Amino acid sequence: MKYLITGASGLIGKKLVNKLLEQNACINILTTNKNLKSSNKNINKFYWNPELNKIDSNCINGVQIIINLAGSPIAQLWTKSSKKSILLSRTNSVKLLNQIILEKKSKIDHFFCASAIGIYKSDNSYTHSESSQNISNSFLGNTVSKWETSCEKLKEQKINVTILRIGLVLSLNGGLLKPIALSVKYFLGTWFGNGANIYSWIHIEDLVDSILFLLNNNKTGIYNLVAPNPISSKLFTLEISKVLNKKILFPPIPSSLIKIITGPMSELFLFSQNVSSKKITAEGFNFQYKSISSALNNLLK
Repeated sequence: MKYLITGASGLIGKKLVNKLLEQNACINILTTNKNLKSSNKNINKFYWNPELNKIDSNCINGVQIIINLAGSPIAQLWTKSSKKSILLSRTNSVKLLNQIILEKKSKIDHFFCASAIGIYKSDNSYTHSESSQNISNSFLGNTVSKWETSCEKLKEQKINVTILRIGLVLSLNGGLLKPIALSVKYFLGTWFGNGANIYSWIHIEDLVDSILFLLNNNKTGIYNLVAPNPISSKLFTLEISKVLNKKILFPPIPSSLIKIITGPMSELFLFSQNVSSKKITAEGFNFQYKSISSALNNLLK
């Protein structure tokens, strides 16, 4: 089996590539880095730049499965240009891939595209399944909606499409966990507002294994990739303090203050999505880290 992977240098992509290489897979990688040398004989690199509509169409030669994880970081200052980059790096990536599939008449069997639970409305009282219509009318919500909609053109070509709605990824190599754990370690840990906002999280190992599960079982459609037990932001911080054996000394930061300081970016700090993983578990996937305590003990000890 030959794969084409975008976003291979990111948090998820690196681990996914390594696991596929363990299975002796052949992998083509699209990268914005013009240094295309690879130390692994099973990896071939090709240049692209989705925001500039540039792509080496040779990347698709012999490929059966595409895994699209591309996208500029959400956690950056939301200027007008960065918001444009966040959107175009996602929608243009799908557009370019679809374009070369058409041009080269490639026989792609399956297209996996990263997405995010940020598509769901921030609402503590509502549990989001994959069929939820309670969609967020925010910058993140609209970005993710357009990202997913860009995949519709692939379905028109009879390509199987799987949308990966990924939650808060727990890893020490990127994401939210490391800065929060460091703040707790140095007695600066706290939470925002009353701490009731819900984090739907997933351990990095479970995330990559769930993607491989969907791939190996030829699953199509939308899947929430989150652990079975979401937790409030307050309890999340307290669980970290318990694992690190550090006290929380700082008072909570008022939500109103966060909104004043960060403006529209406040949704990054105050988001609350209670997201269900029942669909993927019902289809046979078993999470290794079902509780936040098991995940944090694995990562922080």
